[in-house]
Amino acid sequence: MCNELTREMREGRVPADGIRFYWLGQAGFAFCTASGKRIFLDPYLSDACERLFGFKRLSLPALRPDDVEADWVILTHEHADHQDPDALPVIARNNPNCRFAGPAGCVPGLDAAGVPAERRVLLEPNRRHDLGDLAVHTVPADHGDISASALALVLEFGGVRVMATGDTSWRPALFKPLYDLQPDVVLPAINGVFGNMNHIDAARLVSEAKPRFAIPCHFWTLAEQGAGDPAGFLNACAVMCPGVKAMLLRPGEGFTVERRGGTNK
Repeated sequence: MCNELTREMREGRVPADGIRFYWLGQAGFAFCTASGKRIFLDPYLSDACERLFGFKRLSLPALRPDDVEADWVILTHEHADHQDPDALPVIARNNPNCRFAGPAGCVPGLDAAGVPAERRVLLEPNRRHDLGDLAVHTVPADHGDISASALALVLEFGGVRVMATGDTSWRPALFKPLYDLQPDVVLPAINGVFGNMNHIDAARLVSEAKPRFAIPCHFWTLAEQGAGDPAGFLNACAVMCPGVKAMLLRPGEGFTVERRGGTNK
């Protein structure tokens, strides 16, 4: 499956006014643009959490680190299931033109991964960061004291905007600048422990953001991080925001989103 996904990301068709993206497991996603760029968000592709903390991985990643072909790696914060200390050195070494962007808390991990300063962009909160083929809009996340610089963000690919919450509690006042961007897709964490939203809070966020699509993540990977309730999320969205298409992806499954008014599948 890993090599097939790499090949699909390399050769698959992406509409001129849209993107295609894939869930990698946990909070990781990979985005493909019509121009051929591949952007990875929080790719947790190893067993680093078991090596470091004894948290056994329960679902396999959609890619191995050696299979990654990336132009950008975007990080919401420094925790090992988002800034993977075993995968990032491999990605950096195998993709010498890949650049990395993350908040201040990610700097030590990027140092340890061997990513030089000229290949990094520091993501600061409450800013729009222009990264060429994409823009990253940031606000502070509320991940408590365990990650002071954690971010929630919107990735803007031409006419398509994707909001990723990263790890955070439900904080409407913090997220309003991202809601105001009218995201097409929301990718909320739903595991409900370590200060994160549960499936009900995530559905509330979706009802506020009013995207076209909502796809939950950060569940069923590490038992110690909470099981999450993806079916409960779908049910809560059906009640709170019936106009939003809430859906689940399998690890490695892709979804295409076009500019508003286009076809999505």
